[in-house]
Amino acid sequence: MDSPRKVIWAVDPFEEFSPLQRMAADALIRMQRRIRGLVIEPLYVLSPAQLNLSMEFSTPWVAQYRPAAEKAMEGLCRRLGFTFNSETLRPKVIIQNFSSTSQAVATLADYAVKTGAELIVAGSHGRTGVKRLLLGSFAETLLLSSRIPVMIVGPVMRRSYDLGKIVFATDFGGSSDQAFRNVVHFAAELRASLRLFHAIPSPIEPVFQSGVYLLGGAWMPVHAYFAHETERHRKHAEQWAKWACAQGVQTESHIETTPGSIADKVIAYARAENAGMIAMDAHSGPIASSLLGSITRQVVRHADCPVWVIRSQEKARARGRSDRRARREAA
Repeated sequence: MDSPRKVIWAVDPFEEFSPLQRMAADALIRMQRRIRGLVIEPLYVLSPAQLNLSMEFSTPWVAQYRPAAEKAMEGLCRRLGFTFNSETLRPKVIIQNFSSTSQAVATLADYAVKTGAELIVAGSHGRTGVKRLLLGSFAETLLLSSRIPVMIVGPVMRRSYDLGKIVFATDFGGSSDQAFRNVVHFAAELRASLRLFHAIPSPIEPVFQSGVYLLGGAWMPVHAYFAHETERHRKHAEQWAKWACAQGVQTESHIETTPGSIADKVIAYARAENAGMIAMDAHSGPIASSLLGSITRQVVRHADCPVWVIRSQEKARARGRSDRRARREAA
């Protein structure tokens, strides 16, 4: 994927006006100022779920809400400072008759792919626990199923941030190399510098109690394990940073060795660097992103700057095929 040229902005015009909408709009405007020719298309998926209508009675009526949705979308965009032209398109309202958040997300993601969009921007209220489970999370469902990168604007964003600096948090896993290349290309387009961040995972508690760690079939002291891992990843990060600099992107690396939550350390580092964005592979960290509590999802919920999530193309395509089969069966 090259740097984004068209961005889909997923927005709900019927939601009560909030700072989150303002923050999402601000992130888009800042991005548009830095990337020449970037096109933004506001999009709303109008469905029974969004209107709190039951499936049995809503299908013939949903389309009647389109004019109101279009008018509300245009009013919201103007209120947030957008003017409609060749770079900010008039809002698009898509009718979708399935009464579920996952179906609405699939409709949005399919539209983004078909129209050549290279990034989707959405807001997340950061709901947790039972409330999030009952209400569903449009942003997090999109995060897990979209075949193209998603940028999430969370509810705790700070008012001032600099898009001239991006933190790329990585575990150096299998899909991280391609994700890093994507981020470097995007950073070049934004004329931004890059901070490469990796946290050494702490060994499990029994290891600390025994003071040894199994590495390559042999036990070694914990301090030696940390030294080994730190040096290995430092060299890896330096190689990546050297390549990024050759692409014209000023890049520095940081290897974090202090114990604690990796998600918290990513957010703290981005805040300390006054970064305007955190970029992550969706499958970063020791827990798959499909599981509640993954590092990526925790960063998305609690970061105070936009989070750009990049999914492995292979896994995204597989998920896309699965979603299409599910929709055919539902029909």
